[in-house]
Amino acid sequence: MKAFIRGMRGELLKMRHTFLPLLHIGVPALGGAVFLLYVRFSGWDEINRISGYVQVIGVSLPFMASIVCAGNIRLEEKNHFQVLLGGWKEKWKGLAAKYLALAGMGLLAITGALALFGAGSFLLLPSDPAEGRSLTAGIYLLLAAALFLGSLPLYLEHLFLNLAFSGTVSQSAGVVQFLLSALFLTGLGEGRWQFFPCTWSARGAMFALAGIYRKKSGAMYFSELQRTVFICLLLLVFICVKIGLWYHYFEGRQCND
Repeated sequence: MKAFIRGMRGELLKMRHTFLPLLHIGVPALGGAVFLLYVRFSGWDEINRISGYVQVIGVSLPFMASIVCAGNIRLEEKNHFQVLLGGWKEKWKGLAAKYLALAGMGLLAITGALALFGAGSFLLLPSDPAEGRSLTAGIYLLLAAALFLGSLPLYLEHLFLNLAFSGTVSQSAGVVQFLLSALFLTGLGEGRWQFFPCTWSARGAMFALAGIYRKKSGAMYFSELQRTVFICLLLLVFICVKIGLWYHYFEGRQCND
């Protein structure tokens, strides 16, 4: 455990003077402010506001993960992966520490984005006088958890693409995943989105909202929740095992991107 903590701290120190920390602070702040400005004049009610906002965050996460992972791996390319591959007695721990550091930064960005939007919505946007405020801090935390858990495979996938190929390949895949995630928010994604990890954040947050506001019967919702969690966990384990086996034989690549 201490080795992982030191490794994660080392990753954060390596990224300290790059654009990556600023990206995790600036994008949520700017995105929340722009969306608040939009909904201020749109006339949306409170539920539609948060629904639209989490959809925007969810579909953006694949592309953001590709940018973050590309920026991080470029730091490793400068020393031809010597630190990443040679700095650990057990090689897989280096990739795991990098993954956990990036996922942790993603969690802070997602939580910060929802916290800023929630505070801005409470202070600046009107509520229905008859119903009052229906969104509590617990609901915001649940949505943050759904978005974060859905993003877990994204960092691993884009670390693999950057290590195996290049940042260009990773960012191109991020654009495709962004479009697919947006497309699967429509009826096309019904019954299929669980099999496409890039859609988990956006559809998962909407699935959580559906459960909160009882748009489905309790028994039906619980059955679908069990099926969704089982499929997603199975795919996540498969992705982790497959990339872990590949990384075991990874010895670096040419850094000419």
